[in-house]
Amino acid sequence: MRIIILKAFVLFLLSINFLTTNAQSGKTRNSSNRSALPLPRLVTENGKHTLLVDGKPYLILGAQMWNSSGWPTILDKTWPQLKELNCNTLEVPIYWEQIEPEPGKFNFTNLDKLIKDARRENIRLVLLWFASYKNGQSQYTPAWVKENPQEYPRMQDATGRPIAVLSSLSTKNRDADARAFTAVMAHIRQIDENYRTVIMMQPENEPGSLGTDRDYSPEATQLFKGPVPAALTTALKKPVGTWEQVFGPDAAEAFSAYNMARYINYITEAGKKEYSLPMYVNAWIRENRFGRAGEHPSGGPTSNMLDIYKAAAPSIDLLAVDIYHRNYMQFRDLCEKYGRADNALFIPETGRGITFARFHFYAFGDYNAIGVAPYGIDPFHADPNDKRDKEKLDIKFAGIAANYRLLRPAIPIITSLQGTGKLQAAAEEDGLGDELLHFSQYDLLLTYGFPTYKTGNEMTGRVLIGELNPNEFILMGFDTKFQFRPKLGSGFSTAEFIAVEEGTYVDSVWQKIRNWNGDEVYHSTLTPEGVILKVKLKGLQSDKFDTKPNFER
Repeated sequence: MRIIILKAFVLFLLSINFLTTNAQSGKTRNSSNRSALPLPRLVTENGKHTLLVDGKPYLILGAQMWNSSGWPTILDKTWPQLKELNCNTLEVPIYWEQIEPEPGKFNFTNLDKLIKDARRENIRLVLLWFASYKNGQSQYTPAWVKENPQEYPRMQDATGRPIAVLSSLSTKNRDADARAFTAVMAHIRQIDENYRTVIMMQPENEPGSLGTDRDYSPEATQLFKGPVPAALTTALKKPVGTWEQVFGPDAAEAFSAYNMARYINYITEAGKKEYSLPMYVNAWIRENRFGRAGEHPSGGPTSNMLDIYKAAAPSIDLLAVDIYHRNYMQFRDLCEKYGRADNALFIPETGRGITFARFHFYAFGDYNAIGVAPYGIDPFHADPNDKRDKEKLDIKFAGIAANYRLLRPAIPIITSLQGTGKLQAAAEEDGLGDELLHFSQYDLLLTYGFPTYKTGNEMTGRVLIGELNPNEFILMGFDTKFQFRPKLGSGFSTAEFIAVEEGTYVDSVWQKIRNWNGDEVYHSTLTPEGVILKVKLKGLQSDKFDTKPNFER
């Protein structure tokens, strides 16, 4: 009996050792497998921009924290709400003043916890480096920078008064920021290279100068009166001359943008040498009020300064746009300005509510955006007027949460269709009862105002339509009635549903949940909860037509 017990005990110990060894080796394999994957990067092919994460196309279905929320006590309370939002990426600030409280002495405690916790929550990170510039000011510089303006000089306005913005002409300012950012990137590589939790960086936030169109210090004024650097005039194909001769009424803003872009490019380039993640800079847009430099941060990557940034800051991978306008025509206008052949569209800040939930569809479907994110996801803003429930996701994020839940598994199909001309978006807007879209063989009529039993006046209809082949479509959306017709002159009079499948994607493979027939097909309306449909059509011949086009089946 003792021998049997002893043998059983030995076998138990051996099994424990086997499981432990395999668990450890499995952990090592997982880490090495992730580290073997390529770094996140932005690629451009034939004018199409794609963000690759773990070597696969990725859409940022994001959320951004409030400015002062990148602290453990706030983040610990926010993770559950991020799960409720269904986001895959968190944009969160990290602060120069916290990371380098004394010159050359770095504190990465908060950064370590942030990355570790995000990894636990299976959420990727975009880190926002609040340093020399944040919203047209320099609020997040360390105290030892703020208290020594003689050593770390400020810009001056037209009266000669120093303002709360670091001079972009100062190599002392630039080098101090670059030293800290380089240390941050080296530390991220050290703790996260095997995990790829951090997928992108934002060096500086909405840079530029509020309160002045340019730096009026004696040094800056002397440079402003001199010639525009030859490298810039050559890149922009402009004649040689002074800033005013070359840029006219935009001279002061152009001067600021050139120097700001070079300043940030230096910091970006230094950081990439340590860890080469994609890096972007975002814009506080000029399309506000009078559109005058200084009323928006002068020198930032505003729509009229994009070419200067592209010429002066080649290390910055993209120039992003923050959009809070609630008018869809203004939203589309900004998407067109920033979604260029040489610039991927990324909207790292938008508003809350169903309006912006609709706008997400425009961004992904019509402008091939690599990501969107509502700003101020956490309810712990210091504003006393923020009355949100601290324990759960605010109702204003419901539409965006529904978007993310629906679109997240469909990212592979969306990214495969972006830039091909086969993906279109449509959304309900004020006074727009229906909308007609055109595809290879069919026209698609979309009608809004559904479901008829919904309460309130919110415009919730929104849909992405992808043409998989001339007779097969994928529809992803909410509260929209759809009707297909063969193109006029095609030789077919009506479009018959061969199959309407409701489903989703699992590891890029379509998984049918059920077939739609009967009343569901009769009404042909995307549900309020959101639905993905795969629709197969066949054109029916009319006796009126003699021609018989060869539709692909």
